[in-house]
Amino acid sequence: MSEHNDDLIAVTVWYDYIWPWCYIGLARLDQLALEYPLEITYKSYYLRPDIPSEGIIRPLGEGEVVGGLLTGHIGQTANDAGLTMRRASVTPNTRMAFEASEYAKDMGVFEKFHRECYIAFWEEGADLGQMVVLQGIGEKVGLNSSKLKEILESGLYTTRTREQYDEAISIGVNGIPSFIIGGYFFSGAQPYEIFQRVAEMVRNPS
Repeated sequence: MSEHNDDLIAVTVWYDYIWPWCYIGLARLDQLALEYPLEITYKSYYLRPDIPSEGIIRPLGEGEVVGGLLTGHIGQTANDAGLTMRRASVTPNTRMAFEASEYAKDMGVFEKFHRECYIAFWEEGADLGQMVVLQGIGEKVGLNSSKLKEILESGLYTTRTREQYDEAISIGVNGIPSFIIGGYFFSGAQPYEIFQRVAEMVRNPS
């Protein structure tokens, strides 16, 4: 339980499932939520709008293998955050994943769906650009897979996700994850102490 009063701290996050630091950013917010009451709004950000609908093959560096754990600084940071992050074979186009996430939001299961998308991509190597993958994730969190397919094929949420991205561009967001916490803006999955410091500034303005 939070040591602080019960006034919610408003948080806005721009994310894309294909960027590892966004998954780490989610872990940072999970940790922050243990100390402060948060009201989080997640918004889509097309990190790679150039990716075709079928996705692109992820290039591997020397010594890297598909399904292998991330290494180096990002790998260590993920490990420190308690996350399992592996190299997928394909970088998907995340348009449908964003739209499915917005549908999940309207159905009251966004947080579960959102988390499962990260797990599917970073732990299991699933292609989030595939309808059947999103249907499977939807079923896990209680969504009707046939209805989800119908919604995605209709393009019902295309405008909403594009507006979220356009909003980010209009206010100068040029990298993700990006956060607005109680009016304070910053980008990147910064060390947890930064999140904590910003929350304290919001809670106890000078």
